Amino acid sequence: MHECVRCCFAGHGKLYDSSIVGLVEAQARQLITEQGVTDFWVGNYGAFDGYAASAIRKLKTEFPQITLSLVIPYLTKTINEYREDYYKNYDSIIMANIPENTPRNLKIIKANEFMVDNSDFLICYVNYGFGGAAKTMEYAARKRCSIINLGSYSLR
Repeated sequence: MHECVRCCFAGHGKLYDSSIVGLVEAQARQLITEQGVTDFWVGNYGAFDGYAASAIRKLKTEFPQITLSLVIPYLTKTINEYREDYYKNYDSIIMANIPENTPRNLKIIKANEFMVDNSDFLICYVNYGFGGAAKTMEYAARKRCSIINLGSYSLR
């Protein structure tokens, strides 16, 4: 699959609980120490992605060998204009390898699938069985990616 041990993230866009940062941090620490995870991939679309990125940035002080990459489905004006700021917060920005003719409304889902396809673990926060986060969790299950869900939803 790939040379390093990697974890990606998926979760609801609307979350109002910053304690999730601590939950992600604890799970990621365990993956680093017990599974040898060195590479973390996160999107840029909602609260959970922000919490996950925040947790990994905190862990980088303790584990300087880990990397945090931002995975995007397309280049946005904001990322283009504030590129230097993004590079202060992420080790790299990766453009997801998705078909060019993918409709824009499906590009985030395809970017999530790209992350899962290139990861060993998925840390997610899914509380209900609809929406992009649930679709990503279900996709990871089909791809036999190890799933750690910090939310309440469970796959049947």
